[in-house]
Amino acid sequence: MWRSRRRTLITVSSIFFAVIFAILMRVMMIGIFDKMIADTVSMSCGYLQIHHTGYWDNKSIDSTMEENPKLAAILNNEKDITSWSPHLESFALASSGERTKGILVVGIDPEKEDKVGELSKKIIAGKYLTANDSGIMIAEGLAEYLRLKLNDTIILLGQGYHGNMAAGKYSIKGIARLGVPEMNKSMAWLPMPASRNFLSTDARYTSISIMLKSRYGLDAVKSSIINQTAGMDYEVMTWQEMIPELDQVFQAKLGQNVIMSGILYLVIAFGIFGTILMMLNERMHEFGILIAIGMKKRILTTVIIMEMILMSVVGTITGILGALPIVLYFYYHPIVMTGEWANMAIKYNFEPVIRPTLAPSNFFLQGYVVLMIAILLSLYAIIKIHRIKAIAAINS
Repeated sequence: MWRSRRRTLITVSSIFFAVIFAILMRVMMIGIFDKMIADTVSMSCGYLQIHHTGYWDNKSIDSTMEENPKLAAILNNEKDITSWSPHLESFALASSGERTKGILVVGIDPEKEDKVGELSKKIIAGKYLTANDSGIMIAEGLAEYLRLKLNDTIILLGQGYHGNMAAGKYSIKGIARLGVPEMNKSMAWLPMPASRNFLSTDARYTSISIMLKSRYGLDAVKSSIINQTAGMDYEVMTWQEMIPELDQVFQAKLGQNVIMSGILYLVIAFGIFGTILMMLNERMHEFGILIAIGMKKRILTTVIIMEMILMSVVGTITGILGALPIVLYFYYHPIVMTGEWANMAIKYNFEPVIRPTLAPSNFFLQGYVVLMIAILLSLYAIIKIHRIKAIAAINS
């Protein structure tokens, strides 16, 4: 490999930069998807949701579960869970003046909910709720439809626990802007004590939303919770099961990324192949002499293939190591979007930044793909060497 350092350096460098470009493209795209999913599930169901068995099918207030200190301890001790928040949800008819609208009323623990969905950052008027508030917080679109502003009164009518009548009159303490249009038009939040009083329940929840350090640990955490809560009549669901539309969008975006990656791999393949052609043509005279003095073409092919594999491995490993500090830099110093892209992100409650993912699989996958491309292209050397005519090669 090192008899011609220039040639080796060119070959290794072509693979080195190919691995870096492939990794950077992958981690940036996946980072955008991860952020989109995290921001969406944090405002709805979480990465995981725990509820009473059968609740998801009918979403009835009668299918609630009792507050359970043992379950809270399990969630607090799960190292991959970053935050969790109980919900007491029910549909109600909201009224103001002559206008009415069906909405989703969510009873929350304000402190825990803010850790899950950062709801306080979405306040555009008034203040965020506290645990002992008697007021309500509503979404911006709902406030516009009912023509409500701060300190106005909203009337809620619905069905409470076990058929009780749910009715209440609440002063608007805050207005929040949500990025999902449908949610922004039909959501309201009450502190948990006020919500329980409205629905005539005791210490009960409809569900618990759970956020994780990373969505990649989803299945492991789900299995752990199921095992620890066996026999408690709980059901644990993932965000893919609860929001299949979001998962479909994510899979479609991944498909687009595969196409873009394919184009990049094609460019990479031509670059590596050009380097291999240059190496073979430069050494044609050497190959002719070796064949002329009796070296078998089979042995010569084996030596060249081993040489190409070694250079490919070196290029791939150095490429992964070279990409790591770049990815780490942009992870801790994310790219801040500006202009129209930033405005669009803010409108839909996404932080206007591009932060790459640090999932190791993305590094090794791209390195593996480029390595396989380099090794497959090096097989061209087998065809080239077996076609060599010793005299013609010596005179080249």
